[in-house]
Amino acid sequence: MSRPISRPISRPTLVLGLAALALSLVTLVGLPTPLQVVAATAVLILLPGQALVRLTSVTDPALRGLLVLALGLATLTAVSTAMFYLAVWSWQACVVTMGVITIGACMARARQEVVS
Repeated sequence: MSRPISRPISRPTLVLGLAALALSLVTLVGLPTPLQVVAATAVLILLPGQALVRLTSVTDPALRGLLVLALGLATLTAVSTAMFYLAVWSWQACVVTMGVITIGACMARARQEVVS
């Protein structure tokens, strides 16, 4: 019996997941203020939005760019609201949660890539 041939995971998926991991850790450790703002924005909005958009079949670049921001902000809002109501909100927990969501979306995308 031969195993089905599967495609390797794409470089953008791998880079996105590793960037989420690295920037989450760097944000928690601390950086100079201007770099902290850039890293936090990436981890909290841009990376999760990009990872979630890659799970869709949208191909229009303008719509994808809009969806990155919309999905990133919507996810951040949902996570922050849930943490607030559960009385566990902290910026560190929010960074970690958004990093985990990004990595989870990258894993789902990798599964799509391997299967197709």
